[in-house]
Amino acid sequence: MDRGFIYVNSKNLIHNLDLIQKNINKQLCLVVKASAYGHGINWAVKNAIKKNISWFAVASINEAIEVRSISDEVNILLLSEPSESEISKVYELGIDLTVYNSDFIKNLIKSGHNFNVHLKVDTGMHRIGCEPEKFYEIYNLIINSNLKLRGICTHFPTADVDSEFTFSAVEKFRKLLEKINISDLLIHVDNSASSFYNFDNIFNLSRIGIAAYGVSISAQKTNLKLLPTMEIKTRISNIQMRSIGESVSYGHALILERDSVIATAPIGYADGYPWNSFPDGKVIISNKFCKLIGRVTMDQILIDVTDVEAKINDEVVILGKSQNNEISIDVKDIADWNKTIPWEILTNMSKRLERVEID
Repeated sequence: MDRGFIYVNSKNLIHNLDLIQKNINKQLCLVVKASAYGHGINWAVKNAIKKNISWFAVASINEAIEVRSISDEVNILLLSEPSESEISKVYELGIDLTVYNSDFIKNLIKSGHNFNVHLKVDTGMHRIGCEPEKFYEIYNLIINSNLKLRGICTHFPTADVDSEFTFSAVEKFRKLLEKINISDLLIHVDNSASSFYNFDNIFNLSRIGIAAYGVSISAQKTNLKLLPTMEIKTRISNIQMRSIGESVSYGHALILERDSVIATAPIGYADGYPWNSFPDGKVIISNKFCKLIGRVTMDQILIDVTDVEAKINDEVVILGKSQNNEISIDVKDIADWNKTIPWEILTNMSKRLERVEID
């Protein structure tokens, strides 16, 4: 081990997909944008195909290219409208497009190609999506053209914290569908949060992201036990003795209150380990929590190992369980130390840490 490894657990991913599928009873679309939430697109897609998942959602053309290189048979959904310069690639790759702007849709029609499209409606996210008042106008523009309407969708802004608002968005969306024929369409609104409480059978596809990777975020309690799919481990690369009153790392942000044994581990914010993890952050060494003892640097962190037996090359658990399985650090812990969200922690993990597939 040089800098460390990100261990991606295939067995846990498959467990999560099975559990979600049985609970929601809908077709799954696995979201693999941002390198499958930091895990690696190739790993995620290949394992999901084993569970007969045939839909994958991406945020960029390059991500779509990577998915298509794995399989010519799966369906790929681009979650927003690309630039017009990318349209030829979309057609060549056979990607389904999320659409919502009439000018963009008209340009698709002018191309003469039979693009597969999913019409997105804004029901409260106010990010992308057509206004509900323009839905029928854009819907008719699509169905009376050379384009093939495959789905209608929306996205919920508060599904992880407010199910009441989510249900109001569901109702707004449902009313739009009452006047059209949806019998042959994919109707998808649910994300990792709402999939666990929105069981309306009008919806037949769920876009599952962070839940597939073991993070439960639903606004309503569930007994489903999702398993984490990522662990991060590195090693002790140096040990030093420092005296009371001395400081370590940039800014001298902490003054030692006792004589201390300080370990260095070769992981830093360039690897995706957040700068703000100090002062609350900790790691696991020799089955015990050990606190960070100075600011996270680009390539290294400093750890107080005064109260544990530690030597160079001992394992340092950044994310995951101790060797005796009695204590653990999960992605929500790291997010809390940094006053951010689990999505940011996972997706920021850099390619400098090698991904290793485990079962």
